[in-house]
Amino acid sequence: MLTPLIKEIQEVLQKAPSSTQMKETLHLLFDESSYGWSKDYPVAIVHEKTRIKDPSTLDFFTQNNLIDEEGFTPCTYDDAQIEKIVTNAPSCIQRVNYIVAQTKTIPKPLFFNKFKHDYWKKIQSVEGLEAVIDVSVLERDTSACEAEATLRAIIRKRKEVHQLKKLTFVWIVETEGNPENIEAVLKHYFEEAYTLIQNVDKTYCMGWSKPLQSINMRYFVCPPK
Repeated sequence: MLTPLIKEIQEVLQKAPSSTQMKETLHLLFDESSYGWSKDYPVAIVHEKTRIKDPSTLDFFTQNNLIDEEGFTPCTYDDAQIEKIVTNAPSCIQRVNYIVAQTKTIPKPLFFNKFKHDYWKKIQSVEGLEAVIDVSVLERDTSACEAEATLRAIIRKRKEVHQLKKLTFVWIVETEGNPENIEAVLKHYFEEAYTLIQNVDKTYCMGWSKPLQSINMRYFVCPPK
């Protein structure tokens, strides 16, 4: 059974202009949605100064008051601080392509560390959030093994942020080629919860899991040698 969110995404992909780059502009197509959409939503921040090995990066955190007297980063950030980190220290922040909120009001992330010397502070709660969406653009001749490697890398990264495992996970692939290889990967990881949408000269392949935690990573389409 399709959820309202998945139905909305399908309709948007069917009507999207062929010139649209989904990875960059998907959120702009949901103005009339009851959901809130946020691009590049932050889900983890480096936790302490001892984890920052690059001197110039450490200088950036220090000069911008992002390290306290004990050597730890803050638990909350405003939009300007996030953008500064993205620009000056991209390796010190993790963001998802899109986060979907249950209302137009998108919750601000609050970060915390489970253990004192964790590498990352991760989002403390996903209350008010509905789904995490990742978009990949794959070439015409992408093999099933290459598509699988792309998907598994994304899933592993998302599952590292434990709160995200509670959310619906959606993977959208934009391609101009034959989607047969990508479909094999979608069927393996999402079973019946996938669809292929032909739109002018592009095909959008979409799989989803509610929640992310349900995706079985034990078996492969292309087993490691």
